[in-house]
Amino acid sequence: METAAAIPQELRAAGVTGEKLLDVRPILDAGGDPFSLIMKTVKQLDEKQALHLLVGFEPVPLYEVMSSFGRAALTEQRDGLYHVWFYTKAEQPQRAADASDERAELQAPVELDVRGMEPPGPMIAILQKLVDLGPGAQLLVRHHREPVLLYDKLKLRGYAATCTPQPEGDFLVRIAPAWAFEAEGG
Repeated sequence: METAAAIPQELRAAGVTGEKLLDVRPILDAGGDPFSLIMKTVKQLDEKQALHLLVGFEPVPLYEVMSSFGRAALTEQRDGLYHVWFYTKAEQPQRAADASDERAELQAPVELDVRGMEPPGPMIAILQKLVDLGPGAQLLVRHHREPVLLYDKLKLRGYAATCTPQPEGDFLVRIAPAWAFEAEGG
């Protein structure tokens, strides 16, 4: 835990009085996924506390997730290290839109090949592509393994996925709004 003096001015102005420091680099370096730990830590914070996340890359998809929980982000990059504070503003931001908020017309599926990318690259690429495409987005993702850690993150955004092993040894992952799968009866 860092002292209040280390909390950026923007956060103090928003009413933040404390922070919980969480360095997820060791988890990522070991090939793990820190998402569950991040979410558990955020849920333990009170309104006046910020999560101070240390990570080696900018966690762009996490911004949308945290926004859906009423947390804004402040990001600073220093010497190749990202310091990201997730905090509650005095005015609650509106919940981020996701695939379940509206039944926009389904877009044509967009192909995305993430084979060969090192974690967390495939997850970041997939989640960012969904954000870029907007409501009604569908993806056909070629992946070198079944992305089991992705499914919970998709569910939080109102998406679902099916994963089909391919003869070449990789996987084809279809991602679409959850309601589209329900409408298909599966």
